[in-house]
Amino acid sequence: MNKKCIWCLKEESEVTFLTKAHTIPKSLGGQNFNPNVCDSCNKYFGERTYKYYSIETALKETFNVTRFRLIQKDKTKRKIGEFKSIFFDLKSKKNHFTIVVKDTFRFDYVSQNQLCRAFKRGLYKLYFEELNRQKSIGYENTFELVRGFSRYDLDDLPVYYFYRSFGVMLMLGNELETPILYFERMNYLYSNEYFTEIEFLGHVFGFPIKKYTPNDLENYIQNSLKLKETFFKGCKEIKRLTDIDLLLTIMDEK
Repeated sequence: MNKKCIWCLKEESEVTFLTKAHTIPKSLGGQNFNPNVCDSCNKYFGERTYKYYSIETALKETFNVTRFRLIQKDKTKRKIGEFKSIFFDLKSKKNHFTIVVKDTFRFDYVSQNQLCRAFKRGLYKLYFEELNRQKSIGYENTFELVRGFSRYDLDDLPVYYFYRSFGVMLMLGNELETPILYFERMNYLYSNEYFTEIEFLGHVFGFPIKKYTPNDLENYIQNSLKLKETFFKGCKEIKRLTDIDLLLTIMDEK
């Protein structure tokens, strides 16, 4: 059976599948790859689409803040190397961390918006490639919204971030060193016909996967927050990366 790319929907007779397409950036510790991503689409996500970075870089750099923070918190003192970022500086005082956006992006509203958009597109990439890898779905027309936004930069889809009430979260095995996306890992993740939710490195995100109405959005937010009321205190649409609690500061609260 000929391979078919989940992004461009082209087959082996039209495109090649020679390189390994990591679903989670290898530089973030990702080990899994999706064989149904063609070389052209895989290259696109790794190219410098924006002025200073690629979609994959935006995803990796953002989550590396959390990954570094969690490993520093881990009593086993696991190592992933020194923290380096083109976007952020981390400052530590008595084992309490603060994050600072570097000057290149801090005072540039356009750059911050682009960085946020690149991250959101990367989040969709992670979701869609892992969905296909784990569940062998993704070729259906119902995923055109996902393809359009993540691969072809169409529309402007909202991504919602859910804020935890408690600094306790489940990490499995070597998840900090080699992160993986587990679907339906917790019973507070809510999905319906129009929206889905994922949890990755302690963060919970919700976003649309199908065209929706304002009423669909209102119902989704209402039902999701009701399901999460024991563990989460609210949500916010991501406009800038600083809307995400990248350092999971809830862990510092007593």
